[in-house]
Parts: sequence; C-alpha cells; structure tokens
Amino acid sequence: MAEPRRNTEASGFGGDAAASPPEPDPWQTALEGLDLIVLNPSACRLEGDGSGRLWGEVGGRHYPELQAFMTYPLSDPAEWISLIAVEDADSDGRRSDGGQSDRVEIGVLPDLDGLDDASRAAVHIALRLRYFMPRVLQILAVHDEDPGQSGAVQWELLTDRGPMRLRMVSLFDGIQQLDTGRLIFSDRDGNRADIPDVSALDPASRKLLERYYWF
Repeated sequence: MAEPRRNTEASGFGGDAAASPPEPDPWQTALEGLDLIVLNPSACRLEGDGSGRLWGEVGGRHYPELQAFMTYPLSDPAEWISLIAVEDADSDGRRSDGGQSDRVEIGVLPDLDGLDDASRAAVHIALRLRYFMPRVLQILAVHDEDPGQSGAVQWELLTDRGPMRLRMVSLFDGIQQLDTGRLIFSDRDGNRADIPDVSALDPASRKLLERYYWF
C-alpha cells in the first residue's frame, strides 16, 4: 500500500478560484509526520513453523525469514505489528559469512484482521511465543557484571515456569514500570518476565530489587 499522501490536486480551469482548499485528513497528516510504512494486510501471505519462525510474501516480495514484534505490547497487543526482515539469513538466523543477521523493518500492520486465516494464525503463534512472559515468584540473586563500568546486571529469578536468568545492559531500558505497581523485565535477547505486584514479593526479593531499582 502506498504511503499516505495529502490531497494536492489543484482545481481545474473554470473552477472557483476562491474556493478554500480541502481540509487535511488528520489521520493522514499524523501518519505523514512519522517515518512509518503502513503495510496492506491483504498483500501479505505469511507462513510459520509453529516455533516462532515466519516467512512469506509481503507486497509482492518473498522473505525467507521474518520476525513479528508488537509496537505496543501492553496497551494494544493486536495493533501496529512490526514485520522485520532477517536478510541473508539461514534457518538459524545467521548470515552465510557467520556474522549476525541484518534486520530491517519492512513496515507495520495496523492490525491482523485483514490477513487471511493462515497468515493471521502464523503471526499470532509467533507473537505469542515471542511475548511469552513468566510470572516472577522470587528474585534469587542480582549480579553486577562489571561494577562501575558497563552497568550490565544479571538477574536470577524463580518464575511460575521455573528458574530464569535475564541480563540487562541497561536498567533504564530493561525495566518498565506501570501505574498498577507492575514491573516488566526484559533483556536484549527478547526474554521477558512479569512482576504483577511488587508489594506481593517476599521481603528478601524486594530488598534485592530496591538495590537496583526504586519505585
């Protein structure tokens, strides 16, 4: 789908030269202000293997490896889904030269409703697996990897799905606080964990948390 454009058609000869120009569409104007490519869901044919991998056709071009991300995973998880192309990647997401794959955003889907049934199911499974979020029962330990230098911190957690380890390069980027007292932990590898209510943590866990994060 072509990027949104303002209506710039001039009045024809003989028309009312004094007529006011048409009012701009607020929705189009808002999109024009963003560096955003809005994809047409009907132009997407996507497949998946059930383990989170995606591939298929977007806008007439075939992509052997795709990744789907929620732009607003907490407030609008089913809208504005970003599709990322993993370029020159094999099945393991690695380039043939052994380096890390290049990842380029193709664009965003306003929602999944316009996709065909098979494509919608494939994206839904990929998103569900990517945003799988265990609930934290206890904070077991927190380690500074390089005190006073890199700022990277490693969290050892006990969750409702078993032990979990998260490595945060930046606490500012790795911890999201919601008004409800909920914390979302995430790391650069896409791992996530949920603390629904900080006040419900045991005292030892809260003490470890407060050494690194104030709320």
